[in-house]
This record gives sequence, C-alpha cells and structure tokens, in this order.
Amino acid sequence: MAADNPRIPLINLNVTGTNVKYTELRNEVPSLTKTDAHQSSSSQMTTISIPTNTVVHNENITLPISPTSPTQTSVNDYELHRLPIQQRRFIKKSMMSNVGYRLAKRKDLHIRRRITNDIMCAIALLGIFLMITENELTFNRVDHKDTTISLLIKATITFTTIILTGFVFYYHRLDISLYCVDNSIDDWRIALTRSKLFLIILEAFVCAIHPIPGHFLVEWGSQYVHGYISLHPNPYQSPQLFPSMDNSTTMMNRDDSSALPSGSYVPIDVMLSLPMFFRLYLLCRFIMLRSHLVRDASSQSLGYLNRVSFNFQFVIKAYIKQSPAFSLMSFCIITFFIASWSLRACDYNVKTGHMPMLDALWLFIVTFTTIGYGDIVPSTYCGRGIAAISGLIGVFATALLVAVISQKLELTRSEKYVHNFVTNIELAKKHRHQAANVVKYGWKIWYLKRRGKEMFIEYIKAQRKLLTAIHCIRKIKQEQRKLGDNAITLSELHNSQKIINLTTNDVSQQVLNMERKVDGIEDRLITMGINLQSMHDTMNILMDKLNR
Repeated sequence: MAADNPRIPLINLNVTGTNVKYTELRNEVPSLTKTDAHQSSSSQMTTISIPTNTVVHNENITLPISPTSPTQTSVNDYELHRLPIQQRRFIKKSMMSNVGYRLAKRKDLHIRRRITNDIMCAIALLGIFLMITENELTFNRVDHKDTTISLLIKATITFTTIILTGFVFYYHRLDISLYCVDNSIDDWRIALTRSKLFLIILEAFVCAIHPIPGHFLVEWGSQYVHGYISLHPNPYQSPQLFPSMDNSTTMMNRDDSSALPSGSYVPIDVMLSLPMFFRLYLLCRFIMLRSHLVRDASSQSLGYLNRVSFNFQFVIKAYIKQSPAFSLMSFCIITFFIASWSLRACDYNVKTGHMPMLDALWLFIVTFTTIGYGDIVPSTYCGRGIAAISGLIGVFATALLVAVISQKLELTRSEKYVHNFVTNIELAKKHRHQAANVVKYGWKIWYLKRRGKEMFIEYIKAQRKLLTAIHCIRKIKQEQRKLGDNAITLSELHNSQKIINLTTNDVSQQVLNMERKVDGIEDRLITMGINLQSMHDTMNILMDKLNR
C-alpha cells in the first residue's frame, strides 16, 4: 500500500547519512527521514545550510539539529509542493536565507527572463511583418479585405498577439520573482505595487493592439477631396461592389454623383496597424538583456557597489559612448522606414489612393531634415501627425549628430598636449621678436629725438612701430594666458590631485618612519642614561670603599 500511494513515502531507518528531507505522512506531522547517498544524489534536491546548536521552531515543525556536526536540510521540489501552505512558506524562508540557493535561483531567473524576451521579440517582429504584408497587398490592389488570404493573415496576427500577451505576463512574473530573490522577499505580493501593476497592464494593452479579422471602414476627412468623388474601385472592398465604369468618368462633381459614396475611406485596420510598431520596445529590452554589461557578474557587482542601475538608459548611453556613429545611423534608418511606411498607410486620398512609397520617403526626408519644400504634403490628419512627430525626431537626431561630430573632432589628451606645446613655442618666438622690436624702435626714437628730428616722417614711423610692437606683446601675453587656462581641464585637475595625494601619502609615511626612528633613538638615549647613572653609582660606591 505504501508503494502504491505517492503521499506515503518509503522510510528507511537502517541507512545512516547526513542528508535529511521533509516528508508528509497522512494525518501526521511532517517528520525527518534519512535517505541514502544514492537516492539523494539521483533526485534534484535544494540544500539549506543551518548552523549547529540551533533548533528551528514552527507551529507544526520542530527540527532539532545535532550539536556534533553541521547538517544540511534538503527538500525535494516535488515534496515541497505537497506540503501545506504554512510549512511551504517556512521552508521557502529557510531557503531564502541561504546565499547559495539565492544565487543559483537568481541566475536561473536571469536566463529564463532573457529567453522569454527573445521569444517575445521574434513573435512581435513576425506580427509586424505580417501586418505590413497584408496592408501592402491591399494598397497595391493585389488583394482586398474580403478574401480568404486577408482573413488568414489577420487570424495569424491575432494568434501571435494572444501568445505575445501571455508571454508579457509570464515575463513580468519572472521579473517579480527575480525582485523577490534579490531582496529576500518570500511573498510576491509585496513586489507587485500599483505602479508595477499599471505598467504590466499598459504593456499588455500595447501588445494586444492589432488589426482584427474582418472588414471595417471609417471615413477619414481630407483637405483636398471635398466636392469630388473617385469612381475607381476601392482597394478595401470587393470589386463586385463597384459597377464597370469608363476611365474618362473617373472624377466628377458631387452634384452629378450624389448616388455614389464619397469621402476619404481609410480602414480601421490602418489605425490598428500603426500602434503595432510600439512593440519595437522589445528590441530595446533585447539590447539591454543581451548586453555584456548586464550579463557580466563583475559589472553587476561594480554597479551594486557604486549604486548604478544597469537599465536601458545606462546601456544606451554606454553604446552611444562606444560607437556614436553606428548608434545614430541605426536609429535614423529604423525611424526612416517606419515613418515613411506610416505616412504611406495614413495618407489616403480618394483621387489618388494611397501615397506612393517613393513620395512617402521623400516627404519624410524633407520633414526629418526640417527643410519643408511643400511639393508633397499629407492630406489626412493622421499623416500630419506622423509628419509632426518626424520633424521632432529630426530635431532630436540633429542635436545628437552635432554632439557626435563635436566628439569626433575633439582632440585627445596627448594631441592636446602636443598642440598646446607647439602653440606655446610659437607664441614665445613671437614674444621675443616683438620684444626685440620694442628695444630697436625705442633706441631709434631716442636717437632721432636727440638729433632734433621729431618733425620728420622717419620719427613718426618709428614711434608707430614701437606702439605696434607693444600692442603685439600684450596680445601675445593674453593668448598665452588663454592657452594656459584651456590646458587645465577636469582631467588635469584630477591627475594633479591624485599626484598630490600620492606625494602627501609618501611624505606622511616618511614622517611616520622618522617618528619611529626618533622614538627608538629616545629609547636608546634613555637606556644609555640609565646605564650611565648606574655606572656613576657603581663608581661612587667603589670610591667610597677605596677611601675607607
């Protein structure tokens, strides 16, 4: 019966060993049973280290520990789930107090969280690719919204979205578990704050937005189509819904075509497709989790000691610092294609249909660079909004470009030292040359004045050259002062302070050594004084004896 019932374990009291485990007997208090070395090594056990001479108390558990040698209390994961809630919490608390268990658990959670985010990135990129493919088939009139292919692609997008939303909750479950392990928290509800819950719901909502299967239309106002009607087939409806028509009657006045539908028709799929680009935030998380700064244990330790959080902002700053040109170019290229396709999808005109991709690319370039020729303009409010966002991103990218160029053009420390040294030598040569001119023309003025030639043109020229030389000397001295001020930066101050600190430490050490030597000399002098005094006393005693 015991072998058939999984809740009644096999108990072997004849085998001695140092490993014990929790078991649950039917209608009995859990006790400790001994297992042999082979059974403990074959099963996956979680070890808890407990110091000697201690007794672990709980409401239903009392674990006496042998005072002779330290024991390790081990519990199987399967048996842990079979225990009651109170006993399970007690065992988990004991596990959380073990540093080795926490480190192993933390490493496992890091790996699982990284793999989960990789899967989420793959699913998100697949959904975006399917969304763009389905919309391009409609834009180019290869397919329309009522066909089986369109419904199949949308159904696939919906299926991937459901999986992605499930992975979002699983990812945050791992994140909360990791937070609990890092802070030794046994109850996950402590880590689930209101802000954390709001972020989880917001992320799930962003990932859940997608074009749903079906065919829906919405009228989107345009500034150029009022009073006109397009009689070419609507790319979002089946061709059977439109009667055959001549190309000469493509555009007509609203009064002559009151029976035909008018307006700018854009499907709701476009409004549900564009927010799918927000899923690219998973790429940012992918960059953060795959960074060597986050995966390296030594970097994490340095971050903890210096109170630096290894988040996405820190990782992006590090990448921009290491390779600014590549980072800025990647950002601009990704923004270029996403914004251009968004302009093409949003800008639907009943006269011309969707904006061609080449025109959308040109419109983005003109808007991104803040030139604004005005030859191509968006005709819908959605297109205007994307154009405005593109302009703001362009201003931001221009500021980053200026920072990158200034960083590339900045001289290194060695180059700056060489440049300052050469410039200082040139200024010293000019200073000597102008000083010689001052002496030369001063002597010449004295000579002409002594001979009474103050009114001659030669005297005036010499005086003018003397004043010019004096002015040049003052200007050279000012440039030398500026050069000296520019040569002193924060790095030089830091190095000077470091050198001064090292010198001060050396001097302090030498002073301490001298004090020790002086103390030793004083001790020796005191000893010599004592010896001399004792010799003086001895001599006095001898003299007294000789006199007697």
